[in-house]
Amino acid sequence: MNGDALRYLKDIDLSFLKSFKREAVALCGLVILSLLFYRFGYLRNLNETEAARLNIATLNSEIQMATAQSQASEGLSKAVTEATMNLKTVEGRLKSLKERLPSDKQVSRILSEFSESYFPRGIRIVSIKPLEPESKGELSRLPFQIRMEAGFRSFGDYLERIERLPRLMVVDNFMIEGGETAGLNAEVYLSAYILSYGR
Repeated sequence: MNGDALRYLKDIDLSFLKSFKREAVALCGLVILSLLFYRFGYLRNLNETEAARLNIATLNSEIQMATAQSQASEGLSKAVTEATMNLKTVEGRLKSLKERLPSDKQVSRILSEFSESYFPRGIRIVSIKPLEPESKGELSRLPFQIRMEAGFRSFGDYLERIERLPRLMVVDNFMIEGGETAGLNAEVYLSAYILSYGR
């Protein structure tokens, strides 16, 4: 059968192709150029396109990460702003508390606040005796025993003013008895609270 096919091919007259020689060369050149373009142009561009697509996907993921980080930093910035405002509020409260709770270095000032010079006439301080301080964590309690001679109304004014002092002072107890004149002999036990006594 192969022999018949060869004989058949020998019998074909290909002389007419000589007239298409130029066209055949052009067609072969076109096929070669197409193959070269496919190999070095299309396939190369296809690889570059795939690499560009991967770069775009990477950039998109980086943009999403940057957006998430930006949103997180905005949330963090808001939290810092709120924390700063809260800190200022706490500092204001602490300052107010420290004004009402002096340190142990200000004991002389505390003593002057309940001595007779701070109050109107009609009161005579006989003695101010500090008692044993008592630690209560960050605070310390400084108790005092004050002996005085006063009129009844002056004594009431004295107790009222002690309670209204800007410092944190508490009248714990008092005892009164009639004096030699119309006045009273009184003992007042009060406590002043201070920060970090003895430190």
